[in-house]
Amino acid sequence: MTLSGQYVRRASFVLSAIFFLLFLQQLWGRSNLSSRFPLSVPPRLNEVSSKSLDETRLDDFPKRIWTTGPLSLMRLKNDDPQHVRSWTDQNPDHRFELLTDGGAETYVKDGFSDDEKVLHTYLSLQDFIMRADLIRYLVLLRDGGVYNDVDVGCLRPIDLWIPSKFKDNTSVVLGIEVDNEMGPNGSKLFELVNWTIMARPNAPFMRYLVDRVIKNLEVAAFRHNTTLYNLRPKRQEVIDVTGPMALTQAAFQYLSQKTGTTVNMQNFTKMRQPKLVADVLVLPINAFGAGHQVDWSGADQDGSALVHHYFAGSWKTNHFDGPTEEEKKAAEEKKKVEEEKKKEDEAKKVEEEKKKKDEAKKKAEEEQRKAEEEQKKAEAEKQKAEEETKKMDEDDKQAAANAKNVAEIQKDSDTLESDSKNAVAETLSSEEAEELERLAVQENEKQQAIEDLQRVNIVRQKTREDGVRKMEEERRKAEEARRKDEEAGKQNGEAQGKPGNEVGQSNASNTASNEPAQGQGQPMSGGKPEATENIQQAT
Repeated sequence: MTLSGQYVRRASFVLSAIFFLLFLQQLWGRSNLSSRFPLSVPPRLNEVSSKSLDETRLDDFPKRIWTTGPLSLMRLKNDDPQHVRSWTDQNPDHRFELLTDGGAETYVKDGFSDDEKVLHTYLSLQDFIMRADLIRYLVLLRDGGVYNDVDVGCLRPIDLWIPSKFKDNTSVVLGIEVDNEMGPNGSKLFELVNWTIMARPNAPFMRYLVDRVIKNLEVAAFRHNTTLYNLRPKRQEVIDVTGPMALTQAAFQYLSQKTGTTVNMQNFTKMRQPKLVADVLVLPINAFGAGHQVDWSGADQDGSALVHHYFAGSWKTNHFDGPTEEEKKAAEEKKKVEEEKKKEDEAKKVEEEKKKKDEAKKKAEEEQRKAEEEQKKAEAEKQKAEEETKKMDEDDKQAAANAKNVAEIQKDSDTLESDSKNAVAETLSSEEAEELERLAVQENEKQQAIEDLQRVNIVRQKTREDGVRKMEEERRKAEEARRKDEEAGKQNGEAQGKPGNEVGQSNASNTASNEPAQGQGQPMSGGKPEATENIQQAT
């Protein structure tokens, strides 16, 4: 009994010492981790998967944004700095973290030092894209927040992503990438996004996903009869083992376990509103999906997108194993669309050419019609000028006749005045006195007629001068119209050929028809001094 008691005391002492040393090691490890990553340290990761959502206390969604890449923020190339800036601009109260390759390895060593399987898997894995897939799941499991690839831009603030009615019960937010019938023989395709994921720290699904991906890697290495270090997967294998298809299958299996029902693509296909299943919120394809995938799914691009994936990564070229059936189908659809667009563009081009020709023809016809109207107008003006000239010639003749009558009347008046003077010196009989009085009356009437004729001639002269000025103005306008017609004819000739020559011939005939009018204007200006001279002579 005494010997047994001593063994018990010794065993207790040894166990106490062991637990004390483990406690010190744990305390040191946590202190060292906190100095590098000043966040709350989660409970042991291997305990999370054994607890339900109700049993595990979920912290709020941290205001942290994560991305990974081979280069630091200061060395980002192409449009990546703009993508990063979109996250900080839309979410100024969030902290942006970029893990380089070296930083990611340090993060895993420090943050998962007590999880041998995670540590061994990540450090052994050499395929860079599989590492990139795994580190995003580990970051969200340990610290939570939003992960996005470096070539993803933010379109709306993160705080608006989760509807308020789902926020308290959501631990992970996922989006749909593929939802169409473009698989082999028109089969259904469905896949969740892994370029953008949102999660609380220690979310049960993220623990389940990490365990599932590690298991997938072990199976892949066994299938290739190699180690994780030497594993060189092809493109589709990356998608299935660590990428979006691995995420999709893990989500279906996790939600089936949580709900006790079979959860698959039928629960989410063609959905247009967010859906919460257990603690996982799945957003419609518009939220995280690419534009062409939204179109192929039959959904409308209604402006509700939360992020935009620019597909600037080049990992597929390093894992090429031929195009997938979906990519072949997409290439065929793209080629078909491009051919249809080309045909539409060609038809549109032909229609535009025809429209241009019709417009040019219509314009030429309109110019021809205007030219004909101008020609008719010029002929009318010419005829009017001829009539005005004829009328002014008649007025000149009448003025000359009037001047002649005035001269005769003046001559008779002079004779009468001479006779009157001679008659003053003589004794007049009564008959002679009456005759003298009658002659005086006639003399007054003749004088009044002379004054009337002078006024009439002045008015006619003014009218004639106004007519000359008007004819000169009409002739100037006709000349200006002819010059414009010639310029229009030249332009139409260059645009359409023959119609332009016809317009030019019409303008030439118009010019020829205007020349006689100019020649007939000369006698009119020459007749003016003659009429003035006649009037002065009559006066």
